[in-house]
Order: sequence, then structure tokens, then C-alpha cells
Amino acid sequence: MYRLYMSVRDRYWLRLLLLVGIPVGVLLLFFVLPLVIMLWLSFHDGMPPAPYTLENYVRLFDGLYLNVLWRTLTMTVQVTVLVTIVGYTLAYSVVQFSRRTTLLLLLVILPFWTNYIVRMYALINIFQTGGAMSWALNAVGVLNEDYGMLFTHEAVLIGLAYVWLPLATLPFYASLSNLDTDLIDASKDLGAGPIKTFYSVTLPLTYNGLIAGIILVAIPTFGAFVTPALLGGTDQIMIGNVIDQQFNQAFNWPFGAAIGIFVSLIVLVVLGLSTKIGGNIVGVGGDQQ
Repeated sequence: MYRLYMSVRDRYWLRLLLLVGIPVGVLLLFFVLPLVIMLWLSFHDGMPPAPYTLENYVRLFDGLYLNVLWRTLTMTVQVTVLVTIVGYTLAYSVVQFSRRTTLLLLLVILPFWTNYIVRMYALINIFQTGGAMSWALNAVGVLNEDYGMLFTHEAVLIGLAYVWLPLATLPFYASLSNLDTDLIDASKDLGAGPIKTFYSVTLPLTYNGLIAGIILVAIPTFGAFVTPALLGGTDQIMIGNVIDQQFNQAFNWPFGAAIGIFVSLIVLVVLGLSTKIGGNIVGVGGDQQ
């Protein structure tokens, strides 16, 4: 054992292989290779050994799929804006006005302790006609009849916002908690009010955390398919539902692969743009270079 240790220690390339080679191998095997297979499959007119074709990518620009893509983009923007406003406000309140930070953060991440599907079925029970929401509205006298918002755009919007809110709140909190409060005090001493201080000091210095939270919400929302299927029904399908249908119902794997590659390219573009404008998922502290 000692000889093996000395052999590894004295050989730089072997140490490099053990430290870097294994993680790189895992990434290549479980991330890169599946994408390469999908890309190869997307250029086939049916399952291999079918002939090669570009028809799968041309079909993406059909009006039906463009409408689904537009609905997906609209939902992604709406969910991201809603989660950003609520999550940033929540994180700001926890940092500035609360002494029980640990307890509040625990409550924020508490939904993650419950299975995703269980949470969706809980929302179904709330949103369905005659459900918990309908009962509450009737109890306070707002309505005098059964009401339900299941299988609507609003149900999907609220469901996705509820799912990803904790994921965005954490980087918001991390950036706000590392903010130098002396800079805020200095801004106020120089005559700036609360609103001007927020826009000139707090927001710029928490910019990285804000962008990181937006990315962590926008990307999974764009590819979501479980929440739209359970809360939106057939009228609110998103691009992720189309991919699922092509693989599991229509069994048109080449077209499903083409859609998947197209979605992956959009995600890469979003990540590239976020890097250009200064977003940093890892560095979400309060320092702004």
C-alpha cells in the first residue's frame, strides 16, 4: 500500500489522472455522450439505420411548435419575474429585519424535503373546483360558489413559482448577507433616501447573486414538463411536454431529440449571455468588481 502511495505521489501525470480524469470521465459518460447520441439521432428519418435528414429541424418551425415555444418563453419570463420579486424581497427582509435567520431559511428550504410530485398533487387539491382555495374564498365571503383554477395558465404560473422560489431565494440571501452595511450607512449619510440607496448601492453590489437566482429559475422553468402536465392539462403544454410526448407517446425519438438539442442550444445561449453581463452562479457574494 505504501509503495502504491509513493508511486502515485511521485508521478504527476498519475495524480492528475486520479484527481481530474475521474470527474471528467463521469461528465463525458453521463452528460456529453448522451447529448452526442441525441444529436446523431436527431438527423435520422426514423430510428437508425434510417436515412439522414434535416426534416426534424425544419419541422420545429411549424406554427404548432412555434406557438408552444412562445408559450414556454412567456411562462419562463413570467415565472422568473415573479420569483425574482418575491424571492429578493423575502431574502432582503430576512437579512435586514429578522434575528431568526436560521429558522426563516429553514422554512424557505422546507418544501425541498417533500417529493416534487407530492407537492404538485397538493396544489391540485388546492386549485381544483371545490378544493381548499375555493373553500377559503367561500369562508371569507369572497365567493358564494365553488371555484377552481386548475388547468389554467395561472395555476401553472403559481405552481412553477412555488417550486423554484427557494432555489432563487438562497443566492439572493447569500449576496445580501455578504453586503457591507457600512456602504449603505455612508449612502444615507450623504443624503440618499432608502429607494436611491437601494438602487445605487444594494442592487449593484448584489448583482451577481441576482443574476444567479434568475438563471437557476429560468433554465428549469424553460424545460419543465411535470408541472404543466399536472396543473395545466392539455391547453397549457410547454416545450418539455412536447419532448416527453415524442419519446413516450409518439415514439418519434429523432424528432424528440431534435427538440431536445434545440432547447439545449437555447439554454447554452442564456448561460453565455448571463456570463457576458456579469452573472456568476458560484460567486454570489456582495463584492462587485
